[in-house]
Amino acid sequence: MLFWQVENAVLALVLVALVVVSVQTAWPTSPWSGWVRGALGLGLACTLFDAAVLIPRRYRYYRYTLTAESLLIERGRLFRRRRAYPLSRILYIEARQGPLLRWFGLYTVRAGTIIESAAVGPIDKNEAERFERAIRERSP
Repeated sequence: MLFWQVENAVLALVLVALVVVSVQTAWPTSPWSGWVRGALGLGLACTLFDAAVLIPRRYRYYRYTLTAESLLIERGRLFRRRRAYPLSRILYIEARQGPLLRWFGLYTVRAGTIIESAAVGPIDKNEAERFERAIRERSP
């Protein structure tokens, strides 16, 4: 949950910087200045709502299960969904790590079928390796 909160805080800082720059320099006399400031302020309000309300719900309702036949992923904030990916349909699996994930020592593992891909994570390195190995062993 800490990773998602830090990721959200980075986005909030970027939005605050955009609001400050727009107020100070770029559009003070433009007829669109009020709309731009309003849109950026709304984005900041949504980011703060996400941090305060939705991230704890996301953490509570996010889980994955690897069975002998399929990969089950449940997630959601306001609307929850459950998807099952048959292991016989999984074509590839990869572990990704961006700068923020690297800072936390976490990975996102993505399993792909011919139609779509599903991401699991953020998870730590040992769990990512175990997850990849289990899918490789169980898929045909």
